[in-house]
Amino acid sequence: MTYLDTNLEKQLTVEQLSLLYKQSIPAFIATMAVLFYTAYKVYDLVNHQWLAYWVGVIVLINIYLLYWIYRVHNTEIDYSVSRHLILLYQVEAILHGLAWGAMPFLFVNSVHSELHFFAYIVLCGMAAGAIGTTAMIMKIYLSFMLPMMLPGIFVQLFYADTLKLFNPAAVDYLIIFVLSMIVLAHTYYKSIQQSISLIAINKQLFDDATEAFKNAEAANQAKSAFLANMSHELRTPLNAVIGYSELIHDNAEDNEFSSIIEDADKITHAGQHLLSLINGVLDLSKIESGKMDVYIEDIYLQSVLEDIRFTTEALIMKNNNILRFDIPEDLPLIQSDITKLRQILLNILSNAAKFTRKGKVSLKASVEDNMIKLVIRDTGIGMTEEQLKKLTQPFVQAEASTSKKYGGTGLGMSLTEHLAKLLNIQLEVSSEPGKGTTFVLLIPFQPDQKQKKAEAA
Repeated sequence: MTYLDTNLEKQLTVEQLSLLYKQSIPAFIATMAVLFYTAYKVYDLVNHQWLAYWVGVIVLINIYLLYWIYRVHNTEIDYSVSRHLILLYQVEAILHGLAWGAMPFLFVNSVHSELHFFAYIVLCGMAAGAIGTTAMIMKIYLSFMLPMMLPGIFVQLFYADTLKLFNPAAVDYLIIFVLSMIVLAHTYYKSIQQSISLIAINKQLFDDATEAFKNAEAANQAKSAFLANMSHELRTPLNAVIGYSELIHDNAEDNEFSSIIEDADKITHAGQHLLSLINGVLDLSKIESGKMDVYIEDIYLQSVLEDIRFTTEALIMKNNNILRFDIPEDLPLIQSDITKLRQILLNILSNAAKFTRKGKVSLKASVEDNMIKLVIRDTGIGMTEEQLKKLTQPFVQAEASTSKKYGGTGLGMSLTEHLAKLLNIQLEVSSEPGKGTTFVLLIPFQPDQKQKKAEAA
């Protein structure tokens, strides 16, 4: 037996006990109701002493059942405990079946033939009702039903001349009924077993998936924490390389060594590119590990946008694009982290410049319902719905061919999304292949900040 089969068997046993426990209280109530109704119906027709003994025995067995319910309720359930508790219930089922099976013997000397029919109906009803309460464990159902039905049938078949319980036709029906109940109970048991197996398997899969997710999350957090803590160790030597290459460039320029100047510039550009990549990875890791600090201050958004325009203009026009900024002069003050806000806008505009050729890139600002709305639109290559879903996944480009043709690591938009959430900026994006992409940023501000802006002016 494989580990999975063994584990499934253990879970199956625990789930069976759980179902048995849930059905035990209704079974107790139903049994007591049938017992007292039966005692009331036959009280004037049988020996009172024997009836009292019979009722007392069944009451004691049901007290044992209540004790079993109490044990299950107050016990921490595992596989070995479940097996033990099921065994205890099986003992109760055997005793219960024998006690009810003794009922027809109360009517041995009775001249009332209707009592025999009444006993027949009660036993059949108990056997049928027990399917719903005990057949989730087949051996328990058989432990109850067989001791209840077989004694009367056995006596009637072999000792009918001295101890008549039923008429011959009733015995035939009882045998057929017993066989039918066993088949029906087995079918029910198989159905319940399959359902419990599916529950157990799904639970195991869910537990495995949860554990795997926790492990992956822990590994990701560890990775992010490591990279965030490595910020100084990674940046410092790289800044030294860039600094020395710039120094070499200046010395070579002073001494007119043109070949050295070109090589120094290559080192500087490569170092700056590598530094920008490392900064992106480290910033993303800081956010994921919860170590990214936010410095909130009053910001004149119009000044920030003008500065962004000056910074990105050369980059956008490099690919023969037209840059248009539509910025109102009365934009209200906002409270945000100016460095991270600039990074968001630069990432979006840099992406627009990268993927647009001989087109147009525009930024339009407006005020709507205590929000400053920034719409950044380009006429570049655009994206499909499937590509949009991958847009903010770190280290993933919209398509593999994109990174080969346009460059990039796929970090920019992931970092942009994280920074927007950090600054409480709503970020929306729409795109269509061949028609460009539109980003919408909704930046909140306090209503009185517009008045402050006017007063400051």
